[in-house]
Amino acid sequence: MALTMDHVPFACADLDATTAEFERLGLAPEYGGVHDNDATHMSVLGFDDDSYLELISEREDAEDGDHGFWPDHIRADAGPAAWCVRVPDIVAECKRVLEAGHPVRGPLYGARERDDGTLVEWDRAEFGTGDERLLFPFAIEDRTPLSYRVAPSPSIAGGPLTGIGQVVLAVRDLDSASRTFRSLYRAPKPVFGDVSGFGEVASFPGLPVALTTPDGEQWLESRVERFGECPCAFLLATDDLESARREHPLLDSKDWPDGRVAFFDSEPLGRRLGVVERQ
Repeated sequence: MALTMDHVPFACADLDATTAEFERLGLAPEYGGVHDNDATHMSVLGFDDDSYLELISEREDAEDGDHGFWPDHIRADAGPAAWCVRVPDIVAECKRVLEAGHPVRGPLYGARERDDGTLVEWDRAEFGTGDERLLFPFAIEDRTPLSYRVAPSPSIAGGPLTGIGQVVLAVRDLDSASRTFRSLYRAPKPVFGDVSGFGEVASFPGLPVALTTPDGEQWLESRVERFGECPCAFLLATDDLESARREHPLLDSKDWPDGRVAFFDSEPLGRRLGVVERQ
């Protein structure tokens, strides 16, 4: 089945500071408003394919507690926190996942108010339990037009970065996680490769997801120990890595199982944000 990427939440302790770093990289997000939980707010980096990266943080006057939007990731300035796919029928997707034997939470109503007063509304659903909840994508169906939620950001519109290319998931067991994705999402057989800084990586041709296991990589081991199995990196899509390099500060490229990847030259972001050119 197709997995239509909707957005990826990038959790940050300080929205202004993280926004400034993204702007330095030529990725200028636009403020998107306050969520209906009144605890978190966000900015949007929108791509031409209507996917987007969401910088999400807690408001200064937010009370401590679990507001449902990855508070542990936000307070730890952890970056990649989850991933979201867009579905045409949220109820049908909940039914499909339930019938596959996985717990479902939802559909759940969501909303935020933009600075211009526009109310943005949607329904979402979360799947799985425990580690599965962050390993699986959550799903979203819009109530209001998609254009209320996202539009191409001027800083990248018409440029070499075209969307969210891949979510890299840190897992404890590549074989087990691969079997789960092949069963639930009819994913193809993965291709494997060793990537410095990530260890062994399994990528599913044609799908926006890859898996990696810590296997001696200290930053990944620490991440899985603290947050469990969950996204560890977001890779933006490009058809021309060299053009992306001319527009944005990128480190040297390295081989990826089904293409090439280059990470942004950013000490605060590290290996958590890169660009992938897939075969």
